[in-house]
Amino acid sequence: MGKAFSKSYKLIIIVIDLILINLSYITAFFLKFGFDIPMFNLRPYLNAMPFITLAALIYFDMFGMIKFYRKSVNETLSNLGKLVGLLSITTVSITYFLQGFSFPRTVLLGSAFIMFIYLSVWRVFLVWIRQKLMRETFAMLVGSHDELKTIGRKIISDKAQKIAIKYAVDVTDANTALKKLEDVDEVILCPSVPDDVKALMIKECIERKKVVFAIPQLFEIALAKTRTVQFEDMPAFIIDRLGLTPEQRFFKRAFDIVLAVIGLIVSAPVMLISAILIKVTSPGPVIFSQERVTINNRVFKIYKFRTMVVDAEKKTGPVISSQHDPRVTPVGAVLRKLKIDELPQLFNILKGDMSFVGPRPERPVFADRFSAEIPAYKYRTLVKAGLTGYAQVYGKYDTSAEDKLRFDLLYIRSYSLLLDIKLLLTTVFTLFRGKNNYQRVNGLEGVHGTKRKAV
Repeated sequence: MGKAFSKSYKLIIIVIDLILINLSYITAFFLKFGFDIPMFNLRPYLNAMPFITLAALIYFDMFGMIKFYRKSVNETLSNLGKLVGLLSITTVSITYFLQGFSFPRTVLLGSAFIMFIYLSVWRVFLVWIRQKLMRETFAMLVGSHDELKTIGRKIISDKAQKIAIKYAVDVTDANTALKKLEDVDEVILCPSVPDDVKALMIKECIERKKVVFAIPQLFEIALAKTRTVQFEDMPAFIIDRLGLTPEQRFFKRAFDIVLAVIGLIVSAPVMLISAILIKVTSPGPVIFSQERVTINNRVFKIYKFRTMVVDAEKKTGPVISSQHDPRVTPVGAVLRKLKIDELPQLFNILKGDMSFVGPRPERPVFADRFSAEIPAYKYRTLVKAGLTGYAQVYGKYDTSAEDKLRFDLLYIRSYSLLLDIKLLLTTVFTLFRGKNNYQRVNGLEGVHGTKRKAV
């Protein structure tokens, strides 16, 4: 009964979504023509409506809008912005293909704005209802001493999840974890949990109808997107080779070239103004180049607008940049904040050193250090380095190298051209939203029952 109700609930929401999408086009027509809409202009929309609706369904699934589990307002608005933008581009393509040249462009632009308002009000209302109705869930975190502090801190800081850490149990004390299982709704297993303990905990959680979150070890990410095969009556997982197929590399490269050319043309005025400001306000070259590592551990020269003083590392040696870095010039701070300093990397993309999406390129000295500390780090160079990536979209500036690697490996394992488009749209939306990548959560030292203040 519960599952049937849940499916009906989702179906009703999606139907309302689709009605609102098509209503936004109708509203835009009314705003332009009033009640006397010329059939000559309306017909292209009516012809395209089934295809627009189908595309909307695909994009709702692509951006995770069909799953309603614990989504925040920010995540909802971000996904809606990307969905509306992509659907507007799709509408232009569909009407052009159907030779609907009489579809007014003002209606197209207006409908995108109206669509975002309609869907935002509706979806934010759903988030508000869910947050009001959904109670705080009590969880047990199982892991090493360090994991209980660092991972617990991340869980508590994520207000959208509404998870309260009731128990933080050391991985060596499996018996205590089993005894306390009845007092919690969910169990969160950290990477250090041994396989036998993990299997036991998952088995017990399934039997007691508890939700399990398993934070993967690096090698376990290889199990993502697995396919199944049968050896007679025995099922098995196929773990494909990590990396892109020749076909994927071809289409990714074609996409990079087209987008880089467009990007250079559109951003040329901004790049020219930036170059003049750098030259006028700070002595030294306009372009800063530095060795970075890309696919197959190949070292290349990355290009950026110079945002620091000349010879910034002369005294310190190679160091990772930080917030409020004193070496950054005033103009450089603005360029960094707006990400304009990254624009010269469009030339790196055209040259084939980089892609639009991929793991961010590290300097050889740091790549060697991380490879020595984290053996799986070498796998991130199975694809080209990127201008943006999974770790940049979903991580923070101070996310650890190992956690960033998890994101990078998930990207490589889950790669598709649609994923690249999604990450690019998310990056653009994040820039306009002004996301703070330096955000931190402070000191959590001990367990305090169901309180959110400590772990």
